[in-house]
Amino acid sequence: MRILVLALYGLLLSLNSFGQNAITPASDLTLNQFSHGFSDFISSFQAKKTKDYKLVKNLFVRAHKEFLKNYRAYSQVNDIFEKGNYDCLSGTYFFANSLEQLGFSYKIYETNYHIFMTVKTSRGEVLLESTDCANGLVTDQNLIKERISKYQQSKTTPGAQLYLSKLRLFHELLPSQLPGLLYFNRAVEAFNKNELINCCVYLEQAWKIYDNPRIEIFTPILLHSIEASSLNESSKEKLTLLLRNHQQSAFHSLASR
Repeated sequence: MRILVLALYGLLLSLNSFGQNAITPASDLTLNQFSHGFSDFISSFQAKKTKDYKLVKNLFVRAHKEFLKNYRAYSQVNDIFEKGNYDCLSGTYFFANSLEQLGFSYKIYETNYHIFMTVKTSRGEVLLESTDCANGLVTDQNLIKERISKYQQSKTTPGAQLYLSKLRLFHELLPSQLPGLLYFNRAVEAFNKNELINCCVYLEQAWKIYDNPRIEIFTPILLHSIEASSLNESSKEKLTLLLRNHQQSAFHSLASR
């Protein structure tokens, strides 16, 4: 057991030494470094005695005017504040933190290709879809049911990852799990750029936070790409060992449930 632990420790050290300067630190996935602008935004709502229903509507509109300006796939939280770029995941992360600060009760839902939210107000539930600034705030209860029904169908959307078609996801997501999906998106982005070492580093961060079914489907694809890549044999061996060990750990975890 000690040998295995030492081997894994050596593997992690080796991974950390790969292109370290190219790997964005984890702090980019939080709002902490942008707390001044974000706190001012939240304070402007807290200072007004606005009813919760109207406050949610104002929050949605102002967020798109001031922060969520341009949809860009795989945008991270830092992109929101630096460039005004966002996607459904980083946009949802922004709204989740906003609603948390304002004391709202909300739920986050994960589907194959999308993330959306519902917020509890005194006038009933409100649905928020961060990527639809024009029609993404739904207050009519029947329309909310229709939207959710469409999400549950999990139909492939243009530009969606085809490997996700094997999944049938529709469940509530904990706010603490969102960073795991942000890391997963970063892993996929690195994969698309053929940055396989960075991809593995981000994927490892993802499964430490939220070991979700996307990782299970994506890992064999990544393993195949590593094997066929021009990486040296030592790098291939280390990356493959990391991924295989996680596959084995995930399998035993599932079997023990």
